[in-house]
Amino acid sequence: MAAKRSRELRPLSSEHHQALLVAFQIKKAIAGHAEAAGAPRDLDGLAALARRFEESVFLQHLEAEEELLGRHLSAADGRRLTEEHQQLRDLLAEARAVRHAARRAPLLAFADLLERHVRWEERELFPRCEEAIPARDLAALGHELERRLVVAGKGAKRTVS
Repeated sequence: MAAKRSRELRPLSSEHHQALLVAFQIKKAIAGHAEAAGAPRDLDGLAALARRFEESVFLQHLEAEEELLGRHLSAADGRRLTEEHQQLRDLLAEARAVRHAARRAPLLAFADLLERHVRWEERELFPRCEEAIPARDLAALGHELERRLVVAGKGAKRTVS
């Protein structure tokens, strides 16, 4: 059973649900499943889906994690966080740079890494943060996450469709 996420980190967890849906859609569509949760079935359409996710949610999410959580992480966790974020950015850039059938590999690699990364953050990193970050600092972090990801997002669409 999944642990209940602290109120302070819920804005990140909420966006993780969107990330997992995008990863699922890409993986199922590439595998040729008839039911891909509404995802496009062609590689160009999947690249467009990934691009909408990147622009509407993903880049701002990564920035918030790195800037706000980063200062509270161990060196190993901070390194893994930033390295995986960069790998995800690079895979999206590669998917944009190539044409048609060549998009398959970077899109699939992106979806696989995105799913693993989110699962690591939710199952390992966030529980460590909730335990180690002092309550006052966690409250301030939660307030800033809310401001950046929820309040700021109300003026702009922060979901992928």
